[in-house]
Amino acid sequence: MKVFNRRNVLKGGLVGSMAAGFASFMGASHAAEPAAKAPAQNDKNTYDVIVLGAGPAGLVTAIAAKQAGAKKVVVFEKRDRPDGNAIFALGSVCGWGSRHQKEQGIKDTADDFYAMMMDVSKQMGDKALNRTYTDNISAGIDWLEKDIGVKFGKIRPMPYPRLGRTCRVDGEGLTGGAQLVKKLLAAAAKEGVEVKFEHKGIELLHDDKMRVTGVKIQTPAGQEEYFSKGGVAIATGGFSANPEMVDKYIGGWATRMVLRGSKSTTGENISLTLPLYAKCVNMDQFHAGPIIGATHVNPADVLNSGYGIQVNTSGNRYMDENNTYVIKARTTAQKTLDNTGWVIVDSTCPVLDKVIPKFDMLNSPYGKADTIEEVAKQAGLPPAKIVALVKEYNEAVKNGTLGKMNPPNTYKKPHLIEKAPFYAVPLQGGMTATFGGPLINTKAEVQNLDGKTIPGLYAVGNSSGGIFFHNYAGGAQLGAATVFGRIAGKEMAQRAAAAK
Repeated sequence: MKVFNRRNVLKGGLVGSMAAGFASFMGASHAAEPAAKAPAQNDKNTYDVIVLGAGPAGLVTAIAAKQAGAKKVVVFEKRDRPDGNAIFALGSVCGWGSRHQKEQGIKDTADDFYAMMMDVSKQMGDKALNRTYTDNISAGIDWLEKDIGVKFGKIRPMPYPRLGRTCRVDGEGLTGGAQLVKKLLAAAAKEGVEVKFEHKGIELLHDDKMRVTGVKIQTPAGQEEYFSKGGVAIATGGFSANPEMVDKYIGGWATRMVLRGSKSTTGENISLTLPLYAKCVNMDQFHAGPIIGATHVNPADVLNSGYGIQVNTSGNRYMDENNTYVIKARTTAQKTLDNTGWVIVDSTCPVLDKVIPKFDMLNSPYGKADTIEEVAKQAGLPPAKIVALVKEYNEAVKNGTLGKMNPPNTYKKPHLIEKAPFYAVPLQGGMTATFGGPLINTKAEVQNLDGKTIPGLYAVGNSSGGIFFHNYAGGAQLGAATVFGRIAGKEMAQRAAAAK
């Protein structure tokens, strides 16, 4: 049995391998370039389109701008490689009506899809933005497949809201999200898009009418100003990796959550746009999920199984176990000081054969024993309290009184905890991505506090606000990056052409 301690098993592992793979893929041609010395605007530092962030949203925007006629397009990425949330993602794109879906007999309608998007957001998502997503996603998925060369795997219908709407990118040895970024980088290079790494946007440039004209960039050689005829697109992601912003907009409890995604999503979508009086919305909203901080093992399947009880490190139940993994992760962070919980199940739990091998592979501790008392000891939980709690739970299952427990349990088909071996599976609440950001309109243009468009300023992907609230259907974030990235690219190319 494993000893409980914290280990960074990822060091030199998956993330390190992906970083090395990206570095190799990029090659010397994408190395950071020495900054020019002359600060004045000239042909060299002026572009048709400037994009900040080399994730899917930014790369889609840049490619779409090129395809729409923009001659000179650049993507500035603050890291030495793409390092946003996408490289950690399974890589699903949520949509309907694409060629890929039709060929597999998936039937859906625009109205049903739109209704689902609004339902998942508790009717709080911006209606116009969600309708725009709905009306453009099928063409967007076809574009990813035809123009970018993305390969999607066989669709496996899932429970609502996903149904047959999830088009998962074939990772070909990487995560699907990482493979998508790789394909987009290759397409960008083919289109002639410049990608400059270690170039961080630190200030938006504007004229005396608040029209965005460019961006100040921090480069390895110093600060430089770059100008754009078509404006600037913010594609830097959200602020989940910025503790100060998380504390300010969500709450101090959320700063103790484990970061499930990138450490590079530090809120430039907010810090860059607030000086221009951008209207930021849904700032307290984010996606949560369970995770093990030391190893990044995901125990979500156990939490979704409908089996067992969930306790804190004091051995007390603290929520209704009949909740989604999103709610369980969020509640664990809210109601436990150490952001740690345990799911106590027996050997009848049907997903253990999927979850436990992941724990074993990454040497991630969990409890397994032939008695409740022993499994509690292994997990560092108070044995007598856990034994009594399991007894209380089993009696409530037999008597049909789960609803009288404190807190109530609302399992529709509860299962006893009585068949050895018993397991204690740990979890921590993790933050996947924030939903808040500058409000955009259907052209991906950022809106100000007066309800007007900030000319020349665009936001795409997780940098933008308004689309998501409460939750999102799996794959909808990459779907939104595709839809609004293509829209922004086209709009910026047209703006650049009109400026000539």
